[in-house]
Amino acid sequence: MFRPPPYARIAVVALVAAVGVGALAGASRLPIAPSGVAAATRPPVQAAVAPWFDMNVRGADINLWAPATMPIGAPPIKGRAGILVDMDTGEILWQKDPDLELAPASLTKVLTSLVALENFSPDQLVTITPDALGQSAADTLMGLKAGQTLTVQELLEGMLLPSGDDAASAIAVDTVGEERFVAAMNAQVAALGLQDSHFSATVGLDDPELYSSAHDLAVIADYTYEQFPLFDHIVDSRTITLPASVDHPVFHLHNLDALLEDYPAAVGIKPGWTGNAGACLIGMAVRDGHHLLAVLLSANYPARLESRLFDWGFQLDGLAPLLPPTPAPKPTVAT
Repeated sequence: MFRPPPYARIAVVALVAAVGVGALAGASRLPIAPSGVAAATRPPVQAAVAPWFDMNVRGADINLWAPATMPIGAPPIKGRAGILVDMDTGEILWQKDPDLELAPASLTKVLTSLVALENFSPDQLVTITPDALGQSAADTLMGLKAGQTLTVQELLEGMLLPSGDDAASAIAVDTVGEERFVAAMNAQVAALGLQDSHFSATVGLDDPELYSSAHDLAVIADYTYEQFPLFDHIVDSRTITLPASVDHPVFHLHNLDALLEDYPAAVGIKPGWTGNAGACLIGMAVRDGHHLLAVLLSANYPARLESRLFDWGFQLDGLAPLLPPTPAPKPTVAT
């Protein structure tokens, strides 16, 4: 898979590793306290009591910008919110209510992946406990059982391909604890300068305290893709088989991302759905060195819609469309 060079527009400005919020001086916002109140309005939190103590949180300056005159001719999109970004320049090519706070469903797991990759070695072993399980029959699952031991990488694969809620829970509960892990997620959001997001769990199930925006999710996905090649490899995989070992049975993992089938240049990243969120998708496509990233929230058939957005976006770069033209509506015959 094509791997882009480091983006000149992304500047890593700080790394918090068992230190206080003062280390985030280069970030545009300070970490968010568990109550959801911005830490900038409160006295500095001491490292010894910070809820994400001893967790790495990396700050970066990622600028997404809209031109004075937006490109015209984008395909019609009926989702509640969305954004299409040229990842190489940060230019927003299309947007619809990009700052609207909505339920992100399993798009949450991109941030869960970012925090896990920032803090754990892919080879780190995690033993599954009953506390990480107990999901409902309606949840998407990897199929974990208590007592099994998997690596962080295997849990990431089970979380990102079949969207395993059990894997997303275990990667927090059975490492540093969910409260501490989720606090690091919100500290990471703040360190990236994002203001329209708050996370209450690693999974993405509907919760009034869990919300994000198309803009924020685009920044999170952009940054995660640029920083962690392992993430890129996982989300671009159609299937992954985890061979049986003494610690766990074989797992056959299939990617739920329809974009990989719908658009030839797609390279992932993550779909999601809940009753409140509707169908959601963060997608990425690469053609001739051009990288486009799209986010759609609460949109029917988001993979089809993003495929059209990508084709239109690449045409702005002078590339021929990959999809057949959309059939024109049949004329109405007068009776």
